[in-house]
Amino acid sequence: MSLKVALEYIGRAKLAYKRSGFPSQQRLAEALGIHRETVSKFLNGKPISYLNFEEICQKLGLDLEEIADFGTQEDESSEPPVRIDSLQERLLGYAGLSDTQSTPDEVEPISAQTSPFLFEQILQIDFREQSRLFKQVIQSHRTAGFLIHGEPCCGQQFLVNRLLRLKRGWQNHSPIKIDVSYSGVGRSIPNLWRELTPWFSLPRDARPSEIMDRVCDRWQTQDVIFIFYTVDYMLPGMLSAWLQEFWEPLVARATENMPKCETHLLMFLVDYCGSVCQTSVRLAEQCEHPEYPRLPLCLPPASPFPLDALDEWIDNLSISSQVQIPAGLTSRILLERSSNGVPQFVYEEICKHCGLSWEGVLAKWLD
Repeated sequence: MSLKVALEYIGRAKLAYKRSGFPSQQRLAEALGIHRETVSKFLNGKPISYLNFEEICQKLGLDLEEIADFGTQEDESSEPPVRIDSLQERLLGYAGLSDTQSTPDEVEPISAQTSPFLFEQILQIDFREQSRLFKQVIQSHRTAGFLIHGEPCCGQQFLVNRLLRLKRGWQNHSPIKIDVSYSGVGRSIPNLWRELTPWFSLPRDARPSEIMDRVCDRWQTQDVIFIFYTVDYMLPGMLSAWLQEFWEPLVARATENMPKCETHLLMFLVDYCGSVCQTSVRLAEQCEHPEYPRLPLCLPPASPFPLDALDEWIDNLSISSQVQIPAGLTSRILLERSSNGVPQFVYEEICKHCGLSWEGVLAKWLD
């Protein structure tokens, strides 16, 4: 016998997964000893075995009796195989990924030529206030740090991508990306310094002063952008100590020798749980703060998209000649099927209507 998540509870199941702390479906599958495809089916309302359904519910803290669709029990072995059409195969080949989310039969996928345009348009949904403040800062400061934060699933990583498209040339720039939750990196300041050394062709035991010298040297000719992901994983005292040991002296040293070209030295701290602002970490609340940019600027939190923002996005997309809005895709539908505008669920719903795989293509394409 098999079960699936009832349609009206798919959003809740996905939210429980995002809040579970597992960085990927693969990690959750490994913790349960099952295939990743089984997790993907569960999260997308596809039938899986009763035992696997029960195990996933227990791991995610979900009530099986509440979220299960008992009216459509079926033999899991009778499931038709997932069909991947030629367009999706080409897209997945481009991304170097495997697909785990089937495309509804009634959806005609957008063309391979227009999918990059759609991805860029998705980045334009809302985040107006954060974008306005960011542009204001980079116009008046050559060095700047920012805290990107909000509740889980609110699109923090995509907000970073949005901001990095606000200056010509940054879109093709390769930022220095450090996930501080990986292998406990964010629990040790020496480990954080070591994670930076490969980016500047230095030995692992290079001194902090050597690393900062390399940063300043590179800044003389090109933009230097640091992105520290998952800073909510760090202990508050550790994050404060890291900013005092890394960012504050780096800004002081950099401003003593400003480049002649219009390059920027930037840092993004990405908080996926919205917890950093509730700690004692010192942040600037506005760019006129006397200690800014030595202190990172706390941008407004990423939050669910309101209906008017979704309305505006649909309207702008409807007048484009590069992509046709799929039938049935409306702002109201997006709001209703995304737990009232939770950004990541909005992105997933748009992909579903366009015949694209969220996990297989879009999420990694925007990484």
